[in-house]
Amino acid sequence: MPKIIWANFFHIYEPPGWPKSIILKVARESYRPILKIIKAQPSLKITLNIAGSLTEQLARYKIIDIINDIKTLAKAGKIELTGSAKYHTILPLIPEQEAIRQIKLNERVNRKYFGNVYQPRGFFPPEMCYSEKMAKIISRLGYQWILIDEISYKGKLGKAKFDKKFCLKATDLAIVFRNRLISDFISFEAPADDPDKLFNKISKEGRSNPYLITAMDGENLGHHRHKVDQLWAKLVAHDDVETLTLTEYLQNLKKKKTIRPKESSWSTMENEMAKGNTFNLWQNPKNPIHQLQWQLLNLAIVVVNENKNSRHCQVARAYLDENLYSDPFWWASAQPWWDSAVIKKAALDLEKTISLVGNETDNKKAEIIKNQIIKLAKDWGKSGQAKKMAKKYLQEQKRILFMGGSEISATSH
Repeated sequence: MPKIIWANFFHIYEPPGWPKSIILKVARESYRPILKIIKAQPSLKITLNIAGSLTEQLARYKIIDIINDIKTLAKAGKIELTGSAKYHTILPLIPEQEAIRQIKLNERVNRKYFGNVYQPRGFFPPEMCYSEKMAKIISRLGYQWILIDEISYKGKLGKAKFDKKFCLKATDLAIVFRNRLISDFISFEAPADDPDKLFNKISKEGRSNPYLITAMDGENLGHHRHKVDQLWAKLVAHDDVETLTLTEYLQNLKKKKTIRPKESSWSTMENEMAKGNTFNLWQNPKNPIHQLQWQLLNLAIVVVNENKNSRHCQVARAYLDENLYSDPFWWASAQPWWDSAVIKKAALDLEKTISLVGNETDNKKAEIIKNQIIKLAKDWGKSGQAKKMAKKYLQEQKRILFMGGSEISATSH
């Protein structure tokens, strides 16, 4: 096997207000095992994004060892930390001032807990949701590179190359593409007890000579899919594998090319790209729940920003910040993700946010939209529509996913 120079990226995140029991479980099954592997292998390096909402919850629940280990490993140069949005917001879908606020909130909380080792050069947009407008914001804020999915290159998978330094036109922002095919193979398909299957896949795919760029949810290693952390430990310890950070990877590249990537996410499929439905899991024009959710969220953004002198403006602002998170839309997509409880809670929280500073007209409008969301979600669950949509999506995309250790496939629905 030829030598592989591997830049590993992991994104770790839990939604604001998530149950303590789940965070403790994920810490035990994923975060600690990953950090243990990094500590055990002297030459191993990764690039890591930890969302500020998770950092705060680790501190709140006294899971200090993970914060301390990340800080120590970052200081030793074994972990490179990135910027992102504190509450895992889909940045291309919100107003510019809200996107900037989310990024700065993330910087503030991570600098508080990680100190001077938190000096991010790179940026991870949540769910790798990319737009050129958003990328230019990232560039203006001083970030040197942004990590996005390879489907942004030409709207198709398997086309991106990894031996050039790509830069966004009219900016100094470098574009790093992840290899989705290999990233997803590790996360969802690779046999946990057979590392050679991955090396064979890499060789057959033929695009990772010498650089392999993978990016995954850290929770995929051990929590969502058991024993993948053990597989990863074997892979990065292989004699023919050298690891480096994404910044180091960019520094190694000699060739340079200016490009304009397409809008996308790391979940966007080729048929969705062709239809222009790039943010399907969060803003599907054919999903009436999504449309109502965005009506309510946009109302909250307007009401909170128009009432900055209200007696309860600071509380409302904090509620709004948290409720910009992506999860309620994701769980309302039914592609294949569905959870009516998350949908209901988010609608109630946004109504509460508006009621703190809104007038009678605003509050009545919020109540009507909230009730529509809750009723529609209840109807989809009761009628089986959500389940049918999820099964159809999995059949059409021919996908197998994992959540909390369980397989999510067309046959499991």
